[in-house]
Amino acid sequence: MRRLLLVRHGESVWNAAGRIQGQQCAGLSERGLVQASLVGAALAEAHPQARVVVSDLLRCQQTAHPLLDALAAEPVSDPGLRERSFGDWEGLTRAEVERRDPDRWTRWCAAGGEALGEVGGETDAVFLARIEPVLRRLLATTAEGGVTVAVSHGGTIWHGTHALLGLAPGTLGTVHNASVTELLSWDGERAALGRWNEIAHLPLDLRLEWRPSAVA
Repeated sequence: MRRLLLVRHGESVWNAAGRIQGQQCAGLSERGLVQASLVGAALAEAHPQARVVVSDLLRCQQTAHPLLDALAAEPVSDPGLRERSFGDWEGLTRAEVERRDPDRWTRWCAAGGEALGEVGGETDAVFLARIEPVLRRLLATTAEGGVTVAVSHGGTIWHGTHALLGLAPGTLGTVHNASVTELLSWDGERAALGRWNEIAHLPLDLRLEWRPSAVA
């Protein structure tokens, strides 16, 4: 059996401020750095031989750092694991987008990502065409009996998991900061869900979303 563990980055500065990040990045907040330390320690203890692949964006690189240190491993960056691009909306709060671009924001909320293409972002089709092959490749190239840890983003994990499992959008819930989602494969091709949004490695005050959530 092959195991692919999808880890969302810790809380970022823009998560805490409620800003849409997409492919921009201000790095982790102090709270996010603690979350990264805890998820890294838990994964290193459970999977000391894991392969680690990381989105090239700073918030994921910082999240992976404690794990890589514990494993004495070198990071393998993969830009394919990046969050969805939100184009001109990146850096704005949701309230700012709703005020400046109400028609597109309404269409985005009602029907998903087609409106993003109009502001230079990735539509649903473009986003899925990028991330689904990456996750399938990571599963297929995980050694039999091995584990790959992929440190990525909420949107990448949420949309990618739905696609790999053939689930209707919205079947699964939220992807929290520093959570672990596990995909299993017995043949390197077909995937099954082992765990979703696991946050038991975090104490209660680091699990709850005290601050406004942002697209991640």
